Amino acid sequence: MGIKIGTFNTENLFLRYKFLATERGSMGKKKVDPAKFIKEGGRINMLGFEIFDEGQRKNTARVILENDPDVICLQEVENLETLKQFNSKYLNRKYPYSMLIDGNDMRQIDVGILSKLEIGGVRTHQFDKDAKGEIFSRDCLEADILLDKKGNKSLTLFINHLKSRLGGVTETAEKRERQTTRVAEIINEHFGSNVKNANFAVLGDFNDTPDASCLKPILDDKLVENVVARLPKNEQWTHYWEGKHETNQFDYILLSKALAKKNPKILPKIERRGLADYAKAYKGPRFPGVGPKGTEASDHCAVFIEINA
Repeated sequence: MGIKIGTFNTENLFLRYKFLATERGSMGKKKVDPAKFIKEGGRINMLGFEIFDEGQRKNTARVILENDPDVICLQEVENLETLKQFNSKYLNRKYPYSMLIDGNDMRQIDVGILSKLEIGGVRTHQFDKDAKGEIFSRDCLEADILLDKKGNKSLTLFINHLKSRLGGVTETAEKRERQTTRVAEIINEHFGSNVKNANFAVLGDFNDTPDASCLKPILDDKLVENVVARLPKNEQWTHYWEGKHETNQFDYILLSKALAKKNPKILPKIERRGLADYAKAYKGPRFPGVGPKGTEASDHCAVFIEINA
């Protein structure tokens, strides 16, 4: 069966509460600091929702709509309600199946999935620990996508958003290595001796480059293939770092060895039309409405690939 899968860091896809200035106990029409308001005894009885910001979210959605994947794995999504409203308001209800399980991240940025195909089963790994404590901040969300109506054939996806580089690349690499080590363990535990013949993919924002030692446990070529590496070297970047004007691959689709063998010549697509114009490394066209900083679909590029599963 042919199936198009993708991964996309949507950059802070949030629903946030609008505090009503006229709500009883709110200090009239003055601007309210929510934390101070609640600390001093204010009560919130009515809440409204909005996805911030309207124009930027339309551009985020356009990345998905223009590429039309059957399954899209997302990072930096606040919660399941956010995912459902994003699908309803911006994606024309294209995806009947959605899943997100709140993880451990203090910023409330989680990984989630939208699918045209039924999601047969889901497993969270937010409770996994090693000798140093909690492993995943944003989970390694495991989801089985049913490829036929009887559920006899499935594709297992492992959706990740590894530790960010905030705090220093070297200082944070240890956490990413603990995470990739655990992801490799999870895959082997799931499939056992059949891992070489299994249908699975690992997707997400890994926050590091393919040559980083902390990613070695999951980039092991005996387990998976990084399909982005099939592109010419200068076309493999998925993230533009404005501060140092650097391009790097941070976003990955790793196919199992069985899937890679079944799809040896299929190339992924990296969608860059949603990048703001400060990303000087990209010289191609942009979506209408994408221009200065603040209009971008995301600070990451989405990655898509259509495979025979």
